[in-house]
Amino acid sequence: MKYALELSYEGNYFSGWQLQPDSITVQEVLEKALTVLERAPVRVSGAGRTDSGVHARGQVASFELSKTWDPYRLVLAINAHLPEHVSVMRASAVPNYFDARRSALWREYTYFVWHGPSCFPHIREMVWWRKKDDWDMDAVDGCCRALVGKHDFSAFCKLSECPENAVRTLYRVRHMRRGRLSIFRIRGRGFLTNMVRIILGNVDAVATGKKRLEWFEKLLLGGTRVDSAMTAPASGLFFWRVGYDDF
Repeated sequence: MKYALELSYEGNYFSGWQLQPDSITVQEVLEKALTVLERAPVRVSGAGRTDSGVHARGQVASFELSKTWDPYRLVLAINAHLPEHVSVMRASAVPNYFDARRSALWREYTYFVWHGPSCFPHIREMVWWRKKDDWDMDAVDGCCRALVGKHDFSAFCKLSECPENAVRTLYRVRHMRRGRLSIFRIRGRGFLTNMVRIILGNVDAVATGKKRLEWFEKLLLGGTRVDSAMTAPASGLFFWRVGYDDF
């Protein structure tokens, strides 16, 4: 029987999603929990990778089990064998053709920035705390508008992992300001390594007046990583949700 589940985790306790030697990852602890239930090795397919320190609200994973489970009881059973910093939020039986990664229509990331000289200690590991509140919001919105559509994101990818074809399409880029909190929602079919964090680092360069919007727009025509600005911290990034046809 094939199942899919949605899980949430605190990324600062893991070395990312994907299995790695000598590091604790989310995929590893989830597969270990499922193996306990199945009493045999279980492999999962994840909707998207997250780097070390990156959180998830709605990561999706699919896998097969030999017996039929009630979704409610499956959630309880898996969570009983997971560490406290990761939790399955819901589960569902899915058709055999469903795959969390290959069936995804889009993925959405959310990035949180906290502005100002003080920050609630409860959220410091969930935001990028910028101690100056010096962003030009019109410049930020200009960057968001420029990002929507198909572009060459070579300048927004980790240099050592940039593919030959770095063209990606962003369907939606939104920025909201709520008091001291900036919230970015970025939706696309696929993303490059560090792409969202590098986008935020470049938005910061424009928002603080260090660079002009025209410079940002030129990067989207096919610049290189050395042409662009810093990579924003992992702490503010969440893998937010995934879109499917029938799940």
